[in-house]
Amino acid sequence: MTLPKAWVVKNKLERGAILSFSERKDGKILAEPYGEQERKIATVTLTPSPMLRREIEEKYLLGYDVFEIVSQQVIHSETRETVRKIVRSLVGLEIVEEDTKKIVIQCLIEPSLLFPERILRRLHLITLSMQKDAVSSFVRGDSRLAHTVVERDEDVDRLYFLLVRVVRAALTDPAIAEKLGTSAIDCLDDRILASFVENFADYAADIAESTWTRAKGTDMDSTMRSIERAGGILNRMHKDAVEAVFTRNLALAEEATSLYKEAATSIRTAERGLVNAKPESIDRLATVVSALKAMSEINVDIADLAVTR
Repeated sequence: MTLPKAWVVKNKLERGAILSFSERKDGKILAEPYGEQERKIATVTLTPSPMLRREIEEKYLLGYDVFEIVSQQVIHSETRETVRKIVRSLVGLEIVEEDTKKIVIQCLIEPSLLFPERILRRLHLITLSMQKDAVSSFVRGDSRLAHTVVERDEDVDRLYFLLVRVVRAALTDPAIAEKLGTSAIDCLDDRILASFVENFADYAADIAESTWTRAKGTDMDSTMRSIERAGGILNRMHKDAVEAVFTRNLALAEEATSLYKEAATSIRTAERGLVNAKPESIDRLATVVSALKAMSEINVDIADLAVTR
């Protein structure tokens, strides 16, 4: 059979080489050299700089496997600690080699074994608990609970970066997409959903951070009850909206959207409480009200995603 020359050269095939064919979920035929092909290890060389974290995160998302940090001078302890923090913040990274002028990081995860929906479901469950605990910590002035919410936001970021890495791998390598049982449109939906959920978690962290300095003994019980009520509605709304995307359940998506007006009513009640708030509490209350509004909009966007999925 006749094949594109560029593809033949890229895969180092010769006349008479054996190919294997498989049918994808979308009906297309996938051709590849016979026998399991080793995935090429992508390596990048970086130098210590104030942009090191951003550079590693960028290359991680682009699918690089080995990160060589090389310096002409001795790498200072501050840079080494920065590298260790980066490694802890990205799933699968490990320092595999280190000397005075070089640090080698390797990503040890295999993208074809990480199903996007599983990562998304884990991301969703963490975010749900974050939102619930964030509102509870603010209403009750529980700084310890608030601190755990902020800590969990780091877990959300780690999973979000991992999801983006896996999705990009599936989009650029049809073999990985086939092993994961996903398509380009599924990858796009997963990427959008992950972004919505990650933003939702960020707003939960904003609410929790407002808890730490909230004055105790406030006389705004009515406002706090409205915030708590809005939080409960938004939690249920978020749960239904995300599940609607997973299951392609339009009825559940509509049910989630129908909660928007109910949530908005409680949020407006809480917003009116700003008028009677003490000067030192206004900014914190405003932050929470703003976060609740943004969360309700995100939930509607997620529910809409179920309609087009």
